[in-house]
Formats: sequence, C-alpha cells, structure tokens
Amino acid sequence: MLYSERLRPHGGAYLALVLIIPAFAVVFYEVQPIVGYIVGPSLYVLIFLISWFASPVISVSDEQLFAGRARIPLAALGEVTVYRRGDEALEQLRGRLDVRAYLCVRGGVDLVRVEVTDPEDPTPYWLLGSRHADELAAELRLAQAAQSLHTGPRSFS
Repeated sequence: MLYSERLRPHGGAYLALVLIIPAFAVVFYEVQPIVGYIVGPSLYVLIFLISWFASPVISVSDEQLFAGRARIPLAALGEVTVYRRGDEALEQLRGRLDVRAYLCVRGGVDLVRVEVTDPEDPTPYWLLGSRHADELAAELRLAQAAQSLHTGPRSFS
C-alpha cells in the first residue's frame, strides 16, 4: 500500500460516549446498582471497539483505490481535488453533491474528490473524507502518474 488511513470517529465522540457509564448507573440504581456499574463500562468498551474496528479504511495501492468496501482501478480515475473542512467541504456535500457519487466521509475532516473517467461506470466521482487530504491526493496523483508510465494511455471505448 502506498497510502492507508482509517476513518475513526473524532476523539470528542469517545468522550461524549463516556456519559453512557453514569446513565446506566442511574437507570439501574434502584433495581441493582452493581448491574449499572458493570453494564455501563462494558457497553462503553463494546461501542468503542465496534466503532474503532468497523471504521472504513481509505488506501491507495499501485493499481487501485480502496475506500471502505469499494475499490476502483487507478486507470479509471481522473482529476483529484482537495476541499478543506468548513464551507468548501459543506458545499460539496450539500449544494453540489451528485446522488450517484460514492461517499466515504466522516464529520470534521477535509474532503478529496476523485473524478471517475470510466464511461461504463455510472459513478461520476468519489468523495472521500480524510484527516490527511493533501497526502492522500498526492499519493493518488503519484500512483496515477506511475501507472500511466507503465501502461501508457488507456482508452475505455
């Protein structure tokens, strides 16, 4: 792999999730307090582990781009554009989003838009969230350039 990143939830989400522990303690206090003190932390750990390991991975290899369970050959990709979190990213997700686009995003991250040039593919572009958008875009561009040097121009007709 030339690049790999797991899109885990932001640290603030895990801090907010800590509120599960006292919530369960309060709910079970009248019935059996010890149950609340066991179930709350156990549920927190379970949710933490599920969100940690179920988070999608975005990676770039010599030949393909992977995002979550989807993958696409680099030869089928075109222009790569980075949109910074905030207004630029929100505009891509709200006003300009094509319903056919493939999305692999998380809140509070930059977006990388990768055009799909394969005329057989109904997806016009991929929109990927990344905490390291510039690195992801650079690796995609380098991998595309390296592949085009090895294979030459490719036609999809």
